[in-house]
Amino acid sequence: MKHLLIYVMLVCCCMAQAQPRILAHRGGRAEQEENTLAAFKATYEAGCHGFETDIHITADGEYVVMHDFTLSRMTNGEGNIEECKADYIRTLTTKKGQKVLFLDELVAYFKTCPSLYVEFEMKTKPEVYPEPLLHKYCDDIYAMIMGSKPKDALFVFSSFDTRPLLYMQSRYPDAELMLITGKPCSRETVDLCVALGLHRVAATIGNTSRDAVKYAHEKGLKVNLWPGGTPADTHLAALLGADYLCTDIPQQVMKYIDENHLDIRSK
Repeated sequence: MKHLLIYVMLVCCCMAQAQPRILAHRGGRAEQEENTLAAFKATYEAGCHGFETDIHITADGEYVVMHDFTLSRMTNGEGNIEECKADYIRTLTTKKGQKVLFLDELVAYFKTCPSLYVEFEMKTKPEVYPEPLLHKYCDDIYAMIMGSKPKDALFVFSSFDTRPLLYMQSRYPDAELMLITGKPCSRETVDLCVALGLHRVAATIGNTSRDAVKYAHEKGLKVNLWPGGTPADTHLAALLGADYLCTDIPQQVMKYIDENHLDIRSK
């Protein structure tokens, strides 16, 4: 009974404060085949209008929506995306028989969707993306993404790699940029973002403290916590004061939001 009372008090506390906007990690990777057009459509239609996704360049300069650098986990093909030509990748299917998604197809779909928030992760690393290729990559995806952006959408370019963030910052001052870290939100991470001139950070929800999120807000940062693995992580993110929660189970979270009357869908 005591534990139930504590839980009820926490729920009430969460409902009384601002709730984080929900983002579908890779389109909802635990509920759908990740980074497929079907995943984005199903999740959007379920009421989740926030997404995170990933972008790679092919050997001949086209852009594939996939998390891994290699094709083998998600498709019936082999090889590194950056070393394969687009025509080859277009012959492949995912493990469940779906078409491999290209960036131009995804942004064309997003153009039809009102009230969007999307984080486009720039999947770059120095050993694969030397500076000339990095610059081409950034220039191309900025043009493709922002050229198809709906007026009411917010599109964010994110990365673990600071190089594309700094290049975008210097080249496209209107771009919304976010540093991703595999660590909890901390003063160290926040201070790094401030030093880089960034206003957004994505940090792991585990071991993130309310004080750290408060510090981030004091420094003018928006905080995205990831990965959300249970519907109840919505309450945890709210208690921590996060602005966004990136979850693998967006449809379950949308149902949970409705059942608990949380005011998140419209944010």
